[in-house]
Amino acid sequence: MNWVNPLVLLFSVLPLLAAAHGRETHPLAETGSAHYRFERLNIDSPDHLRHYRLDIGIPRTAPPASGYPMMYLLDGNNVMAELQDDWLSELNAGAPPLLVMIGYDIEGTYDGEQRTRDYTGDTSKAFLDAIEGQIKPDVQARYGVDPQRQTLWGHSFGGLFVLYALFEEPQAFQTWIAASASLWYQPITFDNGMALATFPAGTTRTVRLVKGEREGKPPIAQFDGGSPERRKAMSAVPRDANRLLAEHLAQLPGTDASYQLFNGRNHGQMFNTALHLGLRRAAGLSEQP
Repeated sequence: MNWVNPLVLLFSVLPLLAAAHGRETHPLAETGSAHYRFERLNIDSPDHLRHYRLDIGIPRTAPPASGYPMMYLLDGNNVMAELQDDWLSELNAGAPPLLVMIGYDIEGTYDGEQRTRDYTGDTSKAFLDAIEGQIKPDVQARYGVDPQRQTLWGHSFGGLFVLYALFEEPQAFQTWIAASASLWYQPITFDNGMALATFPAGTTRTVRLVKGEREGKPPIAQFDGGSPERRKAMSAVPRDANRLLAEHLAQLPGTDASYQLFNGRNHGQMFNTALHLGLRRAAGLSEQP
């Protein structure tokens, strides 16, 4: 069952409110960029109940012969708000990726209820199907892209979804970046990952898990939906689950998996930290300038 309650929605909103607290943001779609131009696409789910907004960042440089690398980013409304032009300028030293920021067709930058529904629980399969069956084909039909260089990026519940998608459809992307993945919220994802013995033969993948030193597991009783069984399962997820999962995945054939703890950073601060490093990795650059 997909447990959703107001406390969960508050928890899912707070990290990104913290990231933008105390400063006014000017999305590059409004101010313009010297390095990227932006277009917007709208896609409905097959049942027409969910309305996705895709902000597409297209490099101003010509694509390689094989096409642009692709980077699909969850929490697209927030990514568009936090994206910085100096980060985009760095990508010119590599192969700048086409950016597909998957958000929601809303007035603001955040919808905690839709995000929780899409990134967690039983309904995350429908969201993954929308990415694979609707969003990707539409993007690939419109732009010159390289289907062999695809990155999926997500933070918090988005990071949890990245790992879920990795275990569900391991051939869908070549690079997987899970930032501050909320493994405690969906124990089955951690359990499935730790039980995984192999990926499809003949495939390779890069998996990057990152987390902030100041992050911790929230009070489980606020998020268990009143279920003792769920509370027990959530409590059983180790505090260092992200590290443990990365170490396990690194042992699997064809998998380059790694984990990094960032000193001094909390959950909200990791959004921009992970976004910057993810952009650089998608462009084939080292994560640090």
